[in-house]
Amino acid sequence: MKKQTSVVAIASAPADKIWATIAAGGGVHQWFGTVITACELKGAGAGAERFCTMANGAELRERIIEADHDARRFCYAIDQHPLPATDVVATIEVADLGDDKTEIRWGADYTVEEAYLDIVDQTLGSLYAQGIQALEDHCRVLA
Repeated sequence: MKKQTSVVAIASAPADKIWATIAAGGGVHQWFGTVITACELKGAGAGAERFCTMANGAELRERIIEADHDARRFCYAIDQHPLPATDVVATIEVADLGDDKTEIRWGADYTVEEAYLDIVDQTLGSLYAQGIQALEDHCRVLA
C-alpha cells in the first residue's frame, strides 16, 4: 500500500542557512552525525547520487530528484535502505517565517506491506524529527 510519513517543525535558525545546508546535497554527516557517519556525493543537482553510512552500519544509496532553489524543495529517492518499504521518495521543504524562524517539512512517500506500516512510519518520523533538530542546531551555530 502507498503511504506517507511527514514531520513539520519550526526551527530557530535562518531559512537561508538551513536551505543552503540541505541544497548542498552532500555533507549530511556534518550536520546529522548522530545518524549519518559518512556521506559521499557523486555529481551535483538532479541526478546526483548520494551514498551514506548510518551509525548502525546500514548503507543508504540515494538519487537526488530535485533541488528547487525558488521553492526551497529538495526531493530524493532512497533506492537502498534497511527498511521494509519500497519506492521511497523523500522531500524536504523550507519556508522562511521571518525573525530567524523556519518551517521545515520533511516527509516521504513509500510502498509498504500493512504488517510493516507502523515500524516504517515510526522509524521515518523519528529520523525526520531528529534531522530537523540537527539542522536547527547546526544552522544556529552558523548564524
